[in-house]
Amino acid sequence: MSVVVCLAVAACSGGDDSATELATATTEVASTTSAVAAVDPEPDTSTTVPPVATSVDTPSVPGSSATLETIATVPEEGVPGIDSENAFCRGWGEFAGSFQALALVASFETDPVAAARLEVIAAAAVISAAQDLADALPDEVDFERDEFVDGVIGPFARRATRALDELGVAGLSSTEFDQLGDVWLAALTDAGVDDPEIVVVVPVDLASRVDVATAGFVAEVPRIVDDPSLITAASAPTTFNYLAENCPDQGILGGNDAID
Repeated sequence: MSVVVCLAVAACSGGDDSATELATATTEVASTTSAVAAVDPEPDTSTTVPPVATSVDTPSVPGSSATLETIATVPEEGVPGIDSENAFCRGWGEFAGSFQALALVASFETDPVAAARLEVIAAAAVISAAQDLADALPDEVDFERDEFVDGVIGPFARRATRALDELGVAGLSSTEFDQLGDVWLAALTDAGVDDPEIVVVVPVDLASRVDVATAGFVAEVPRIVDDPSLITAASAPTTFNYLAENCPDQGILGGNDAID
């Protein structure tokens, strides 16, 4: 499966990254993106997703008579759909956008603690987005609910829940969880999914406790790019078709060549 974030790495990695580093990072991000998109056990590697898609040729979703939004060209910058008025599209932009960005950072970052810290900061936003996706799942694709909610987005959501547990142990409140989530989404919206050096400024009064939570998370949970639980054969093709036809990312965040 080809994923746009992998193709965009060359444009954002900086002049001092070697070809070997780029190839390694691309492989790692592509392998872990199966937690977000359904993966064919024997993917067709002949299909390449362009960095910018003007259309997606996918079959109509059964029962769907109109798109939710007017979709033109997928923007080259930012996270498409993250500010959508439609709850399902917005949840997908936040969830899949967070996964793409965090997996890319983990692939390039030489300090696993620094990469994990971002994942801990993002945890509340990821869990909220996953809940929004479950709550706003369109009726047309509800028959794939178990595969999509439990199989496709479930593994990454469970990592976020583990990170939130560590934040709780470190003494943060639910209000502070949400504060960190808002800080993450603001940084993600500004940087997009293809910045391996995304910077998130944590409020000073939370920084030390975030560090404590990160230490606990690193001790118990493998890096995104090393986590076997994120390698899943879960398949929800009709749901991904729906995303491609109705949401601003047009399937790009999940890899539109993974759609049957």
